[in-house]
Amino acid sequence: MQASRILQSISLVTVVLMAGFSVAPQAQAQAGQLDPTFGTGGIFGTTTGKSAANAVAIQTDGKIVVAGVGLTNSQPPNLADTLFRLNTNGTLDTTFGTAGMANLVSPSNAQALGFCGEAIQSDGKIVAVAETYNGLMVARVETNGSLDTSFGSGGFTATLPVIVGGFTSFPSNMALQSDGKIVVVAGQLNPSVIARFDSDGQLDTTFGTAGVANLAFPNPTQVAVQSDGRILVTSGADGAGAPVPSQQAGTIVRYKPNGAVDPTFGSAGIAACLPSASALIVQPDGKIVVAGGTTSKLNAPPAASDTGFGLVRYNTNGTMDKTFGTKGVAISDFGAAAPDSAGFALALQSNGDIVAAGTAGIITSGVFTSSFGLARYTSVGVLDPTFGTGGEVITPLGTGGASSVSAVAIQSDGKIVSAGTSVFHIEFSNAYVARYLSQ
Repeated sequence: MQASRILQSISLVTVVLMAGFSVAPQAQAQAGQLDPTFGTGGIFGTTTGKSAANAVAIQTDGKIVVAGVGLTNSQPPNLADTLFRLNTNGTLDTTFGTAGMANLVSPSNAQALGFCGEAIQSDGKIVAVAETYNGLMVARVETNGSLDTSFGSGGFTATLPVIVGGFTSFPSNMALQSDGKIVVVAGQLNPSVIARFDSDGQLDTTFGTAGVANLAFPNPTQVAVQSDGRILVTSGADGAGAPVPSQQAGTIVRYKPNGAVDPTFGSAGIAACLPSASALIVQPDGKIVVAGGTTSKLNAPPAASDTGFGLVRYNTNGTMDKTFGTKGVAISDFGAAAPDSAGFALALQSNGDIVAAGTAGIITSGVFTSSFGLARYTSVGVLDPTFGTGGEVITPLGTGGASSVSAVAIQSDGKIVSAGTSVFHIEFSNAYVARYLSQ
């Protein structure tokens, strides 16, 4: 696609999105406040009306890479798997792709649904999972935003023919192993699958059956690889971009390095999860934290019960870590202003604090209106009162509609970077990146 065409079709600007927000002086800075040195008032946003941010990763130089979906021309629904890179101050990095944007079209010309997960290799190359109407594939991009043609076929792997998500629902994700192999999970129905690719983009035939294995549960939400090569997969009703937060419990399953279920974890390889199991991280000590949505307050009928953030921490063998929260579970309610909330992303700070991010909203007359929602917990699962208001932060976006954080990452200086989407009319949406102070 010609550069002029991309520049005409995608206009990315930084915008002030918080109604009534004013930048506090640095002397009064508090953890949880938007970082006024980033973007405009702490936020970077797109204005295409047809873009979404589903994953975020931070390079060693501090630049921020966001993966999602965007327009390939001015007529929806012609979408492309899209990456854009921001400088540390929240402006587009014009050395990446075209004016900071890389719109990628697979060799098969399959209709794109967008990137839904990403990671940065030790050599700086970017690996991302791409969803299409035909299934799922993986792409690798050079540090300048161009496809790495040494990977797979023309920069993309072969397509896995599995039923995946849509424009606002991305039930798939990926993780990098220490040896460079790429683990992906995908699917909305049974069978949902887990697959592993070699570092050159070919399916790893030592894994599962010819590189692919069925998952124990459909609708995977996150995957992580332990230091010993065993693989953790969460499955549940919620995921970033889900229509409304869910109170339905999820699961976490551990697989051996060959793709078989690991029976030494939990009960026959499976551990139940009270929250909807939307996000997953592994701590340096090997303990496992899972987050999602869960019932946070019982209301009197006919009102529905509140849904809030729910976190569970497991020991390395899949049993609940009862030193965390209340007997292993931490639940946060965002109050009357946001009784319909859920966590979709997790990140671990260097001091052991846990940042959960997702959506904080309310359903009125069947319409879900929400904002970016963040909460920070101490290492023992208690809300950190030094963060935001009582440990929680709500960031409304100027477009209104349903907004949610899909991914969160921690910079080397501790600042918190969240990426997500605001859907303001059916499938019309914009991508946003917000950066928060951590202290």
